[in-house]
Amino acid sequence: MDSIQIAVRLKTPDPQAVTALNTIKAMRLQLPPLKLCRHDLWEFEVSSGGRDTVSELIGHFADIVNPNKQLWLFTEKDSSLAGEDPELQWAGIVVRDYVDSVSENWTELLKRRGFPVEALRCGVLWRFGYLKGTDEALIKKMAMDLSVSDTREGGLFSNPVSQEVSFWI
Repeated sequence: MDSIQIAVRLKTPDPQAVTALNTIKAMRLQLPPLKLCRHDLWEFEVSSGGRDTVSELIGHFADIVNPNKQLWLFTEKDSSLAGEDPELQWAGIVVRDYVDSVSENWTELLKRRGFPVEALRCGVLWRFGYLKGTDEALIKKMAMDLSVSDTREGGLFSNPVSQEVSFWI
């Protein structure tokens, strides 16, 4: 069984990412990210066909990737994504719901349509671009502090009551 990930982003600037970055700037952090990108992250567990199967099902479902307004690419952890500034050091946070009916519904739909998909997980990948040379442990801490809501002053991207957060670096 193969695990295939794709990252989907808007062709135009993402309003959620722009708003989040503006909010971070307003927080007047000592070392804020210089850029922020948001991607929908889809992880397919396929029993056969690998990337070809995923490419085929993406062609069938504009709800996964709408070719009129979105771009997508195969991705792996520790890789950079298209459009990221190579002059920055990038870190990623994945936010997923604990109870994820979207993933369950898509898995069942794809199985009924005959695709060899055993499981599917959806999430949001936030990519933080920091100055090159910034300590990686510091970047991880800053990204996690910005991502997990534990006070009214911090944590913009997730709610620990209903969502899990993991690193994607």
